[in-house]
Amino acid sequence: MRALATFAACIALSGCSLFMHSIERPKADVRDVTVSSAGFTGVTGELRLDVSNPNGFGVPLSGIDWQLSIGGARAVTGTVQLQQTIPAHGVAPVTTSLTIDARDAAAVASALASGARGYQITAKLHFSTQVGPLDVDVQHAGTLGGGGLFGLR
Repeated sequence: MRALATFAACIALSGCSLFMHSIERPKADVRDVTVSSAGFTGVTGELRLDVSNPNGFGVPLSGIDWQLSIGGARAVTGTVQLQQTIPAHGVAPVTTSLTIDARDAAAVASALASGARGYQITAKLHFSTQVGPLDVDVQHAGTLGGGGLFGLR
């Protein structure tokens, strides 16, 4: 009887240890921001991230909220819904489109015309974990000039 009680206690303690490990926060690095085309309806581009998952299980990325600022002033915001799982102990590339409507594109063009050259993109990545939602903030700043329509690099 004592052996059975000891065995049951060991099983219970090992099961509890699974829930004692905390979930580590995934990280994201901005690889590239490009603005590729412009027209009467607006501007389109892409945000490319490398998302790393330090956990021993895959973490589903469910969405990204982003904001682009030019010269310190908010230029445009957007939301993208995703269904991509970042693998356990892995890094996955995530690419999402950036769409700037014509009205916001005009504001961006005005900021550029006034000499603004600094930009910042901030994003909030939304993950659906086994213990509930988890958000990760990402920031990237740069200077306009070079490739792309507006030279975001």
